[in-house]
Amino acid sequence: MECRPAWVLTALILGTMGLPSAASAAACLLTPEELKVATGREFGAGQESKSVDGSDMCSYPEVATPTRKLMLNVINERGKAAYESRLRLLTFGKKDIRLNGVGDAAYLSGTAAGVLKGDRLITLTNVRRPGTPELEPERIVTLLQRALDRAGK
Repeated sequence: MECRPAWVLTALILGTMGLPSAASAAACLLTPEELKVATGREFGAGQESKSVDGSDMCSYPEVATPTRKLMLNVINERGKAAYESRLRLLTFGKKDIRLNGVGDAAYLSGTAAGVLKGDRLITLTNVRRPGTPELEPERIVTLLQRALDRAGK
């Protein structure tokens, strides 16, 4: 099979532009409408990418201020260790942040939330803006459960 340099270059360019791949397509697990119901803010369509650790990410730009983004991260390996690390960091000197009713374990702390199921961790950041009222935990539980359901097994 002949490998043409132009094809290789094209593949490299497309691969580094953040275009969705089959692996990262699973990161945008929530719809902008679901995010609006939970947070009271409007979001654009999710944009898929990879995190620095290689895990799948999806950023949803806020319509009113597109530079503000709600981020969804799906960690499929070593999720339990990542969950425990986040929980330790977020609970340092704070009240209990655990959420009940979703996954094996979950948390909500200010602007961040996450759910662990098996060794998969799904996190949400910037679910609310600093200085705004706390969100109802039930709304975050609903978001996390939908994300888990769509992430599959």
